[in-house]
Amino acid sequence: MIQLKNYQEEAVNGLLKDTYSALKLPGTRNRMVFKAPTGAGKTVAMAAYLNQLAAEIPDKLDLPKRKVAFIWFAPNQLHLQSYFSLKDYFKELRTIKPIQFEDVSNGKLNPNEVLFVNWQSVNSANNVYVRENEQGKDLIKYIYKAMLDDTEIICILDEAHYHANGTKAKALLQQIGAKIEMDVSATPMFHSDYGYTIKRQEVVDAEMIKKNVVLNPLLDHHQQEGRSLNQVLLDEALKKHKELKQAYESLGSNINPLLLIQLPSDKKTESALDRQLIDEIETYLLAKGITVQNNKLAVWLSNRKDNLDGLEDKECMTDVLLFKQAIALGWDCPRAAVLLIFREIQQEHFGIQTVGRILRMPEQKHYTLPILNNGYVYTNLSKDIIKIVQEDIDYIVQNTAKRIESYQEVCLDSAFINTRLTRNRLSSKFRKCIYEAAEEYFGLSRDLDVTNPESIEAYNTKRLQEKFIELDVSQIEIPIPKNVQLTTEEGYTKVTEKEIFAKTQGELDILFRQFCRDNVGAYAKADSTPVLELGLKMLFEEYLLLNEFQAIKIILFEQNKSKFIELIDIALTKHQILLDQKASEASKRVEHSKWDVPVERIYNEHYLLKEAEQHALKPFYEFNNASTPEKEFVYFLEQNKTHIEWWYKNGDKNKEDFAVTYVDRNGVTRGFYVDFVIKTKSGKIALFDTKTLDSDPEFVAKHNALIQYIEEKSTKDKPLIGGVIVPKGARENRTWKYCDNLITKANDTIGWLSFEPALT
Repeated sequence: MIQLKNYQEEAVNGLLKDTYSALKLPGTRNRMVFKAPTGAGKTVAMAAYLNQLAAEIPDKLDLPKRKVAFIWFAPNQLHLQSYFSLKDYFKELRTIKPIQFEDVSNGKLNPNEVLFVNWQSVNSANNVYVRENEQGKDLIKYIYKAMLDDTEIICILDEAHYHANGTKAKALLQQIGAKIEMDVSATPMFHSDYGYTIKRQEVVDAEMIKKNVVLNPLLDHHQQEGRSLNQVLLDEALKKHKELKQAYESLGSNINPLLLIQLPSDKKTESALDRQLIDEIETYLLAKGITVQNNKLAVWLSNRKDNLDGLEDKECMTDVLLFKQAIALGWDCPRAAVLLIFREIQQEHFGIQTVGRILRMPEQKHYTLPILNNGYVYTNLSKDIIKIVQEDIDYIVQNTAKRIESYQEVCLDSAFINTRLTRNRLSSKFRKCIYEAAEEYFGLSRDLDVTNPESIEAYNTKRLQEKFIELDVSQIEIPIPKNVQLTTEEGYTKVTEKEIFAKTQGELDILFRQFCRDNVGAYAKADSTPVLELGLKMLFEEYLLLNEFQAIKIILFEQNKSKFIELIDIALTKHQILLDQKASEASKRVEHSKWDVPVERIYNEHYLLKEAEQHALKPFYEFNNASTPEKEFVYFLEQNKTHIEWWYKNGDKNKEDFAVTYVDRNGVTRGFYVDFVIKTKSGKIALFDTKTLDSDPEFVAKHNALIQYIEEKSTKDKPLIGGVIVPKGARENRTWKYCDNLITKANDTIGWLSFEPALT
């Protein structure tokens, strides 16, 4: 089953909390919003939400009704994409049943069913499924019958802004009268106090989407060199595609990045402008050896569908896709990396929706080469015309700095510690834990001596009987609560219940799932419950050759319950030890790579252009909130530029930034991102981190780690110097002091050296 990212799990919990609140509200059509940026995996999060809601709602005794069915509306063919995604998600679970119209049974929507509907098939009174028809399929009747059965209806409006804002759409939603209408989109149409928003930075930090989208406006006419505007754009986009492909190859990856070329017209059919542009593009690509015939070019137009099969595969040989803006909604191609947009002059606004096709990371991770962590957009609009949507101004950037041509590689050893957290869920290792717990607690075994005439199942049966486990449950029925009512007396909640008995497999399954949900401890219930269920069933199958129906009755029999709860607790303890070991190993797992100043680096709106002749990237962008020592050290370096080949202001958190490891005061291994890497004219490489005395509680640990790194890595061919460096004196007469040995305190500079580029 798919594992949720941390931000997805938080979204599920937030949606559940507000759903329970909305179900208590009076009336119908209570609105909720689930806003998730492109690439966040909203369908997966929604699947987990549905699963947990269906599992929990029977226990929510404070709700007026505790049964719910869902209608998932989506435009075009997006409903089928979501249907198959959820069907795959729930293939091992029984909480939710994804269905289409032909799957409706009993003439109504049943609890925990999700009916997937193409919006265009129901948004008119004349369309099928919303009126009497030969097939007897009538959406409104299905809904009303469900409501008569005390089943609440939740409408999920996938990409509501595409289909739910028209007069007919509003009329249909009014007719349905669902208890909740949930707008699920990157750009929600609704506004509501109920719902959840996944922040884009959370998705970036999870390495699901690219860090930035780089907008490269049309080059000025001085750089055209006799080429047409369209040729300039094609050349730049193809050049970037080639650079990305080479970057993947340098990392040993076979991913082939895809260049998307978008035509300007939004109409379904090709205009005269489109046809003229298509001919020009295909002729130009032919000269570059990119054609439909050799499978390097794919075309997705209203009247042409060329080379689309397998286009989403990471290693697909197709380099370029020519398409219109109306490309299938929901189309997902994570290898798409470059977008060339031919736009009409009045379309000057850029936002994430415009460039959403190139946001996903192909392997759901960021790379050590920064060029692979950004998406690239080329357009025929000039820089002074382009307007970036305010919400996306930090994400869509135009500030690109490139490495100087004279740069020669230094190949420094760099370290990166992956800090992505492990989810709090039962893992695939849990089954082993429950087997070990059963062998310890009950004395079971799967490995009897071959000389023992007793079968394994007979041996294990005796061990359970010795623990007073009742195994003969064929005639025993399991009590279940019915007609639960709440009465409050003196501040206490009292539950009165009448008992009936579970007789069918379905009834037992519900009780068993509830038993497992109640006993997964602090682990996430939605994902961990199925793991516990399967572990217990497999325990009985492998140790006693009993089927799951027999196993469930044995576990749920009142006399046996407490012993199996104890067994589960032992297994959970064992599993937690495994997780702690894994987390400890992960926190110390260091990924090593060879580091050089990046070929190019992207700077967002938080960086300002500054004059700096010797910076390794041109132009130099300085962080708005750079510390005073950092700014002063830049000034010092530029004052001594005649003795410096280049200097580089390092980043402070990414895989592509230079770092050494150190152990902090709590014994945790962390990355130390040294502020400056400097190449002097003498050939020495200086690694300096600017601070003031006692300004950092990890001052000593960081300095000593850097000194040890320098001692280990410095060679005759690549001499290294450096350490933590501090300013002394007024600006015009300032010296910069560092120590080339280990230190024990950070409050004086007696015996420290002065960094003098002329003498270094």
